Amino acid sequence: MMASNEFLPSYLYHSPINKYKKKTYDTVSLPTHWNSADCWPYVNIIDQDNLKVEYKGPGRTSTDAASIRANNPIPPEVGLYYFEITVLDKGEGGCIGIGLCKSDVELNILPGWIIDTVGYHGDNGRLYCERGTGEFFGPRYDTGDTVGCGINFLTMEIFFTKNGIHLGKGPFLYFETFSYDDLIQYKIYGDMYPMSGMATKGESIIANFGMKPFMFDIDNYAKVLFSDAELKRELEKETFKILESIDTEEI
Repeated sequence: MMASNEFLPSYLYHSPINKYKKKTYDTVSLPTHWNSADCWPYVNIIDQDNLKVEYKGPGRTSTDAASIRANNPIPPEVGLYYFEITVLDKGEGGCIGIGLCKSDVELNILPGWIIDTVGYHGDNGRLYCERGTGEFFGPRYDTGDTVGCGINFLTMEIFFTKNGIHLGKGPFLYFETFSYDDLIQYKIYGDMYPMSGMATKGESIIANFGMKPFMFDIDNYAKVLFSDAELKRELEKETFKILESIDTEEI
């Protein structure tokens, strides 16, 4: 598998799709930078690579929040996707969020505040999943900290990291016809995009979509994940062969 923009992060080298080079997935467009045309006006891109953004709004109330979306959606067929942001300046309040959203979500919010968004916030360490009330989740993050957001389509969960440390399981993914009532959930339908948001003066971040090494060891995480998936696949094949032979003997 090769991304259509000729970019494939190293952790996806271990992907079964890359290994077997399925024709259906010969070209996959991955998120590679922020989309300057897909952000709230209070967000300003300040570098030529479209990775560094700053908050330029009044920053007085929650209605002044602003987010930005990446240039491409995350293709589920890759099995795993991950990106990071580094806080360059926490500004006045450190109201910075990282997460995911759908393509039609209005961006005058922080990640997770409304339907079709999920996010981990720096000012309080809370996880927000499609509502304005967050759940206690992890540590706060500040100037100089690097936080990451990953989506694991094989185990059906979203996870977050801080300074290279996996913070544990986040929201579980589910389809419209399938869910668990006792778990934090995030519904899958339509495209999902990386997003980041800010809400007070002076805040700025820079994103890493895989063009350089991540702080979190996503390569090892992916290697174990895809290896386990391959082992499960082989076990299922062997089980099927055994069951098939039993059926044949009975006949």
